[in-house]
Amino acid sequence: MNTPIKVFLVDDHEIFRNGLKQLIDREEDMEVIGEAGDGETALAHLTTVIPDVIIMDIRMQGINGIETAQAILRLRPNSKIVFFSLYDSPEYVAKALDMRASGFILKDTSNKIFLNAIRSVYADRFYFIGEVTDILVKKYLDSQKSTNANKTPANGSISLSRREHEILKMIRNNLSTKEVAEILHVSVRTVEAHRQNILRKFNTNNMDDVLQALNSEPNEISTE
Repeated sequence: MNTPIKVFLVDDHEIFRNGLKQLIDREEDMEVIGEAGDGETALAHLTTVIPDVIIMDIRMQGINGIETAQAILRLRPNSKIVFFSLYDSPEYVAKALDMRASGFILKDTSNKIFLNAIRSVYADRFYFIGEVTDILVKKYLDSQKSTNANKTPANGSISLSRREHEILKMIRNNLSTKEVAEILHVSVRTVEAHRQNILRKFNTNNMDDVLQALNSEPNEISTE
Protein backbone atom coordinates (compact mmCIF):
# COMPACT_ATOMS: atom_id res chain seq x y z
CA MET A 1 0.00 0.00 0.00
CA ASN A 2 1.24 3.50 -0.84
CA THR A 3 2.07 5.98 1.92
CA PRO A 4 -1.17 7.74 2.92
CA ILE A 5 -1.65 11.44 2.23
CA LYS A 6 -0.70 13.30 5.41
CA VAL A 7 -3.37 15.90 6.26
CA PHE A 8 -3.23 18.69 8.85
CA LEU A 9 -6.43 20.46 9.99
CA VAL A 10 -6.67 24.09 11.10
CA ASP A 11 -10.13 25.24 12.24
CA ASP A 12 -11.29 27.01 15.38
CA HIS A 13 -14.40 24.83 15.81
CA GLU A 14 -13.40 21.63 17.63
CA ILE A 15 -16.58 19.70 16.81
CA PHE A 16 -16.23 20.51 13.11
CA ARG A 17 -12.54 19.56 13.21
CA ASN A 18 -13.38 16.22 14.84
CA GLY A 19 -15.91 15.48 12.11
CA LEU A 20 -13.32 16.12 9.41
CA LYS A 21 -10.79 13.93 11.20
CA GLN A 22 -13.23 11.02 11.39
CA LEU A 23 -14.10 11.41 7.71
CA ILE A 24 -10.45 11.49 6.60
CA ASP A 25 -9.27 8.66 8.83
CA ARG A 26 -11.90 6.34 7.33
CA GLU A 27 -10.11 6.62 3.98
CA GLU A 28 -7.31 4.14 3.28
CA ASP A 29 -5.19 6.60 1.30
CA MET A 30 -5.08 9.49 3.79
CA GLU A 31 -4.67 10.24 7.47
CA VAL A 32 -4.77 13.23 9.82
CA ILE A 33 -1.31 13.76 11.34
CA GLY A 34 -2.18 16.85 13.37
CA GLU A 35 -4.68 19.58 14.06
CA ALA A 36 -4.93 23.06 15.54
CA GLY A 37 -7.64 25.49 16.57
CA ASP A 38 -5.77 28.66 15.62
CA GLY A 39 -2.89 29.92 13.50
CA GLU A 40 -0.29 30.20 16.26
CA THR A 41 -0.89 26.63 17.43
CA ALA A 42 -0.73 25.39 13.84
CA LEU A 43 2.64 27.05 13.26
CA ALA A 44 3.98 25.56 16.49
CA HIS A 45 2.89 22.03 15.48
CA LEU A 46 4.23 22.41 11.95
CA THR A 47 7.78 22.83 13.19
CA THR A 48 7.74 19.10 13.97
CA VAL A 49 5.34 17.56 11.42
CA ILE A 50 5.37 17.77 7.63
CA PRO A 51 1.90 17.45 6.07
CA ASP A 52 1.18 16.95 2.39
CA VAL A 53 -2.11 18.86 2.52
CA ILE A 54 -3.28 21.48 5.01
CA ILE A 55 -7.01 22.19 5.35
CA MET A 56 -7.33 25.77 6.60
CA ASP A 57 -10.34 27.80 7.73
CA ILE A 58 -9.98 31.26 6.21
CA ARG A 59 -11.58 33.05 9.20
CA MET A 60 -10.23 32.26 12.65
CA GLN A 61 -9.57 33.89 16.00
CA GLY A 62 -6.20 35.66 16.23
CA ILE A 63 -4.10 35.18 13.10
CA ASN A 64 -6.49 34.68 10.17
CA GLY A 65 -6.21 31.88 7.64
CA ILE A 66 -4.46 33.93 4.96
CA GLU A 67 -1.73 35.16 7.31
CA THR A 68 -1.32 31.69 8.79
CA ALA A 69 -1.08 30.10 5.34
CA GLN A 70 1.59 32.57 4.23
CA ALA A 71 3.66 31.75 7.32
CA ILE A 72 3.11 28.01 6.83
CA LEU A 73 4.31 28.10 3.22
CA ARG A 74 7.49 29.80 4.34
CA LEU A 75 7.98 27.00 6.85
CA ARG A 76 6.66 24.12 4.72
CA PRO A 77 6.85 25.30 1.07
CA ASN A 78 5.96 21.88 -0.35
CA SER A 79 2.70 21.55 1.59
CA LYS A 80 -0.53 22.26 -0.29
CA ILE A 81 -3.07 24.67 1.25
CA VAL A 82 -6.80 24.15 0.75
CA PHE A 83 -9.02 26.86 2.22
CA PHE A 84 -12.26 25.57 3.67
CA SER A 85 -14.76 28.33 4.35
CA LEU A 86 -18.38 29.28 4.91
CA TYR A 87 -17.81 32.31 2.72
CA ASP A 88 -17.07 32.59 -1.00
CA SER A 89 -16.66 36.37 -1.26
CA PRO A 90 -14.44 37.69 -4.08
CA GLU A 91 -12.16 39.24 -1.46
CA TYR A 92 -11.42 35.90 0.20
CA VAL A 93 -10.94 34.05 -3.08
CA ALA A 94 -8.64 36.78 -4.45
CA LYS A 95 -6.49 36.65 -1.32
CA ALA A 96 -6.31 32.86 -1.51
CA LEU A 97 -5.18 33.06 -5.13
CA ASP A 98 -2.64 35.79 -4.44
CA MET A 99 -0.89 33.61 -1.88
CA ARG A 100 -1.06 30.62 -4.25
CA ALA A 101 -3.47 28.36 -2.41
CA SER A 102 -4.03 25.01 -4.12
CA GLY A 103 -7.76 24.96 -3.47
CA PHE A 104 -10.81 26.75 -2.08
CA ILE A 105 -13.98 24.86 -1.18
CA LEU A 106 -17.03 25.69 0.90
CA LYS A 107 -17.99 24.09 4.21
CA ASP A 108 -21.39 23.04 2.89
CA THR A 109 -19.80 20.89 0.19
CA SER A 110 -20.30 17.11 0.10
CA ASN A 111 -17.93 14.62 1.72
CA LYS A 112 -17.05 13.28 -1.73
CA ILE A 113 -16.01 16.69 -3.03
CA PHE A 114 -14.00 17.41 0.12
CA LEU A 115 -12.05 14.16 -0.23
CA ASN A 116 -11.57 14.72 -3.96
CA ALA A 117 -10.07 18.12 -3.18
CA ILE A 118 -7.45 16.55 -0.92
CA ARG A 119 -6.51 13.94 -3.51
CA SER A 120 -6.41 16.48 -6.33
CA VAL A 121 -4.11 19.01 -4.68
CA TYR A 122 -1.87 16.19 -3.46
CA ALA A 123 -1.50 15.21 -7.15
CA ASP A 124 -0.37 18.81 -7.95
CA ARG A 125 -3.72 19.92 -9.34
CA PHE A 126 -5.77 22.92 -8.27
CA TYR A 127 -9.27 22.48 -6.85
CA PHE A 128 -11.79 25.32 -6.92
CA ILE A 129 -15.52 24.63 -7.19
CA GLY A 130 -18.99 26.16 -7.51
CA GLU A 131 -19.37 29.89 -6.97
CA VAL A 132 -15.62 30.12 -6.40
CA THR A 133 -15.06 29.16 -10.05
CA ASP A 134 -17.18 32.13 -11.18
CA ILE A 135 -15.02 34.44 -9.09
CA LEU A 136 -11.89 32.92 -10.60
CA VAL A 137 -13.14 33.51 -14.12
CA LYS A 138 -13.95 37.14 -13.36
CA LYS A 139 -10.54 37.67 -11.76
CA TYR A 140 -8.87 36.15 -14.83
CA LEU A 141 -10.84 38.31 -17.26
CA ASP A 142 -10.08 41.45 -15.25
CA SER A 143 -6.39 40.60 -15.22
CA GLN A 144 -6.47 40.01 -18.98
CA LYS A 145 -7.88 43.50 -19.53
CA SER A 146 -5.10 44.97 -17.43
CA THR A 147 -2.48 42.89 -19.25
CA ASN A 148 -3.68 43.89 -22.70
CA ALA A 149 -3.54 47.54 -21.70
CA ASN A 150 0.16 47.27 -20.95
CA LYS A 151 2.05 44.49 -22.70
CA THR A 152 5.45 46.19 -22.83
CA PRO A 153 7.66 46.58 -19.73
CA ALA A 154 8.44 50.16 -18.74
CA ASN A 155 12.13 49.99 -19.65
CA GLY A 156 11.52 48.16 -22.95
CA SER A 157 13.54 45.08 -21.92
CA ILE A 158 13.09 42.01 -19.75
CA SER A 159 15.65 40.53 -17.37
CA LEU A 160 15.32 36.89 -16.33
CA SER A 161 17.28 35.03 -13.67
CA ARG A 162 19.48 32.17 -14.85
CA ARG A 163 17.01 29.63 -13.47
CA GLU A 164 14.04 31.41 -15.13
CA HIS A 165 15.97 31.44 -18.40
CA GLU A 166 16.73 27.73 -18.01
CA ILE A 167 13.09 26.87 -17.30
CA LEU A 168 11.86 29.04 -20.17
CA LYS A 169 14.17 27.21 -22.54
CA MET A 170 12.66 23.88 -21.44
CA ILE A 171 9.15 25.27 -21.88
CA ARG A 172 10.07 26.29 -25.43
CA ASN A 173 11.08 22.67 -25.97
CA ASN A 174 7.54 21.61 -24.97
CA LEU A 175 8.51 20.07 -21.63
CA SER A 176 5.73 19.92 -19.02
CA THR A 177 6.05 21.45 -15.56
CA LYS A 178 6.48 17.97 -14.07
CA GLU A 179 9.22 17.09 -16.57
CA VAL A 180 11.05 20.35 -15.83
CA ALA A 181 10.84 19.64 -12.09
CA GLU A 182 12.28 16.16 -12.55
CA ILE A 183 15.18 17.40 -14.69
CA LEU A 184 16.07 20.20 -12.25
CA HIS A 185 15.44 18.01 -9.16
CA VAL A 186 13.04 20.53 -7.65
CA SER A 187 9.35 20.39 -6.72
CA VAL A 188 6.54 21.10 -9.16
CA ARG A 189 5.53 24.02 -6.92
CA THR A 190 9.02 25.56 -7.36
CA VAL A 191 8.76 25.34 -11.14
CA GLU A 192 5.26 26.87 -11.00
CA ALA A 193 6.64 29.76 -8.93
CA HIS A 194 9.31 30.42 -11.58
CA ARG A 195 6.68 30.22 -14.32
CA GLN A 196 4.59 32.83 -12.53
CA ASN A 197 7.63 35.10 -12.17
CA ILE A 198 8.30 34.79 -15.89
CA LEU A 199 4.68 35.63 -16.74
CA ARG A 200 4.79 38.61 -14.36
CA LYS A 201 7.95 39.98 -15.98
CA PHE A 202 6.32 39.71 -19.41
CA ASN A 203 3.10 41.32 -18.10
CA THR A 204 0.92 38.44 -19.22
CA ASN A 205 -1.03 35.45 -17.87
CA ASN A 206 -0.42 33.36 -20.99
CA MET A 207 2.85 31.53 -21.70
CA ASP A 208 2.06 31.66 -25.42
CA ASP A 209 2.48 35.46 -25.22
CA VAL A 210 5.93 34.93 -23.72
CA LEU A 211 6.97 32.50 -26.45
CA GLN A 212 5.69 34.88 -29.12
CA ALA A 213 7.68 37.75 -27.57
CA LEU A 214 10.82 35.60 -27.58
CA ASN A 215 10.38 34.84 -31.27
CA SER A 216 9.70 38.45 -32.25
CA GLU A 217 12.15 40.30 -29.96
CA PRO A 218 14.88 37.89 -28.80
CA ASN A 219 17.42 40.67 -28.21
CA GLU A 220 15.18 42.33 -25.61
CA ILE A 221 15.58 39.39 -23.20
CA SER A 222 18.60 39.36 -20.89
CA THR A 223 19.86 37.10 -18.10
CA GLU A 224 20.59 38.49 -14.64
